[in-house]
Amino acid sequence: MRRLLACVRVEFLREFTTPMSVVFFLVLPLVFTAAVSAGLSGMSGGNTQEPPKEVEINLPMQAEDSGPLVQVLVDTLKTTNVAAEPVDALSREQLGLVVPGTMSADLLAGSPITLTLQVPGAVSEVDVVREAMRPARERLNIAARVMRVGLQQARAIDAVAPEDEQAFVDGLLDDVMQAAQRPPVVTKVNWGEGVEIEEPTSLTMATNTEQASAGQLVTWVQITLLGAAQVLVDERLLGTLRRMFVMPTARTSILSGKLVARLLLGLAQMGILLVGGALLFGVEWGSNPLAVAVVSLAFALATVGLGILLATIVRTRGQAQSVVIGVSMALAALGGAWYPIEITPPVYRQVVQVLPSTWAMRAYTDLLARGADVMGVLPEVGMLLLFAVVFTTVGLVRFQRYS
Repeated sequence: MRRLLACVRVEFLREFTTPMSVVFFLVLPLVFTAAVSAGLSGMSGGNTQEPPKEVEINLPMQAEDSGPLVQVLVDTLKTTNVAAEPVDALSREQLGLVVPGTMSADLLAGSPITLTLQVPGAVSEVDVVREAMRPARERLNIAARVMRVGLQQARAIDAVAPEDEQAFVDGLLDDVMQAAQRPPVVTKVNWGEGVEIEEPTSLTMATNTEQASAGQLVTWVQITLLGAAQVLVDERLLGTLRRMFVMPTARTSILSGKLVARLLLGLAQMGILLVGGALLFGVEWGSNPLAVAVVSLAFALATVGLGILLATIVRTRGQAQSVVIGVSMALAALGGAWYPIEITPPVYRQVVQVLPSTWAMRAYTDLLARGADVMGVLPEVGMLLLFAVVFTTVGLVRFQRYS
């Protein structure tokens, strides 16, 4: 135990040899948290949790007819997020729709009509409007056909006087449109016994500040924990590691001391960043402290295990420093520490599941944005512990031949 404590003491003293190392360990992570949060806020326009609104296109409409069928056209376009705005006249530089003045009369008479979509040039909304015109045309054709047939039958049996025909077709059109909203034929699915269908739900994302706090924690703590590689390479090159190996102490004990020291350093930095995130940025890290502690410990174990493994691969100080920084940055960037991973394509999210940083960010996001408890983050914790076992086991095996 005394040798273990001695290793821990040496590692802490080594980490804080200069004032700049203290700044790198304590201050810069919090500064970068504030900077990244501001950057994400600028990109997204704020920390809003409101669902994205559908885009509505305003379409100027020069309608020379004011009959009820024109309102059918307007209402149908509205269902496809195209808002027809009546105007007196369209300019040549304006995207718009021209409705002929004889539309209602021609449709009731069975004559074809032409709705003209005026396109001044390369306008991005053209395709959307053209697609919206399809259901509008179909609804107009159906309404006009029903009105025409109904009026013809009413005339045939003298059910309506000539002066009342307009009121008759208006009422008939209103009945048709209401019936269209309540179709007489509907479908229903009877699922077999035991089948449960989950309704799709939108995935709640972390706010900009939550994303920045969790992401910078993962980024900077990885650098500290993977620093075990630099320590072991330095001691091997200085010969201190060889002298420790000839002492009556098992190599596993020496490695355990290094591992525990790095682990405690990483956990200490995590604690500072968690408290700093809560006090300085209002991140609700304290809403479920037990779950946060479990995730943080699992992530620390996985990362320090990877650090021990890297130490048995690199051979020079330059390689060790480059590998530690490079691997830390790569894991952070790919694992969603610098941006919400929810915005990436599904294939990408599947590929990066081979990284411990992905599971750590997923767990932290579940805790902050979705209110998960210990049971809710057990899958992520399990994966992180699996990474820890694999990395540490391979590192121990390789360390037996390390000199």
